Amino acid sequence: MKEILELIEYKKQEFTNLPFFQFLRDKNIDPRQRLAFAPVISPLAMGFGELCREVFRKEPTNDKVQGLINKHTYEEHYHWLWLLEDMEKLGLDQNMRFSEALKFIWSPNTKNNRFVCSLFERYAFQADPILKLVVIQVAEVTGNVFFYETKKVAQQLSERSNEEYRYFGMCHMDKEINHNLNRTEVVSYLNEIQINEETRIHAIEIVEQLFDAFTNVVDEYLVYATKEHQEQLITL
Repeated sequence: MKEILELIEYKKQEFTNLPFFQFLRDKNIDPRQRLAFAPVISPLAMGFGELCREVFRKEPTNDKVQGLINKHTYEEHYHWLWLLEDMEKLGLDQNMRFSEALKFIWSPNTKNNRFVCSLFERYAFQADPILKLVVIQVAEVTGNVFFYETKKVAQQLSERSNEEYRYFGMCHMDKEINHNLNRTEVVSYLNEIQINEETRIHAIEIVEQLFDAFTNVVDEYLVYATKEHQEQLITL
């Protein structure tokens, strides 16, 4: 398993340098505009909570890896509530007809966010716990990169608005870095797990496919946020 975790870490370093994260770091852009992509994340944020309950979790279990996964799903499943709070505080909780909301959720704006949820289910549904764990680890490291950057933007915005942004801010990041899967003894245990060649090949495929999918996800955020930024400049 150590080889797979090292591959995930390598891919994480590539992921960190994507244009979307450079956009988030650009202090010349208003922080509210840098978070203007927030509506696009909704299918992934809401869908991940459901995946935790229905796909990743399996109870009861005598499998140690599945037990770690189960604990992780309880740590993750409520985070979407913070997104709803932040959407309102960012002024993005607009009144719209139910049909309009559905059109947005299933529009091209959110295509890649919806697709990554389907990949999670494809690779994790009734899968060996080791492969489920690989899926979760990719979600963890990409999430850590994402929230590390958004928390800085949220902090800048908080200094202006005196509002706490729990999803995009330090609250969420703090929960992410303190997940049970990040504990030293758990990491050591995971590194020591021996996997067969078939599982190794499948795990590598999952890592590659999911990082490609998450690259498309954050590219989608950048397109939407940049579009929103340009539209605001036109109206100024």
